[in-house]
Amino acid sequence: MERFAVPAELLGRPAFLELLRRSAQEYGYEQRGVLRIPCPAPLFRRLLLLSSYSSSGAAAVADPALEELFRSLPDQDRSPAASPT
Repeated sequence: MERFAVPAELLGRPAFLELLRRSAQEYGYEQRGVLRIPCPAPLFRRLLLLSSYSSSGAAAVADPALEELFRSLPDQDRSPAASPT
């Protein structure tokens, strides 16, 4: 388990919203202390890197490798690109 500091402005982007949704499903809304995200650290690092270079967050969602990693996670009912608008 690793800890990451995430800028607040990234939390509204589609990929992060998907991770927050998965976190709520797995751990519930009553988490205390740090927010736990059910995501492999390498994927999360890549998501942070791509999001920090993209002003709109679109690059992080459009990255095929990132999409493939999201599909490999246990909950496959939604991908970050399928977030409601």
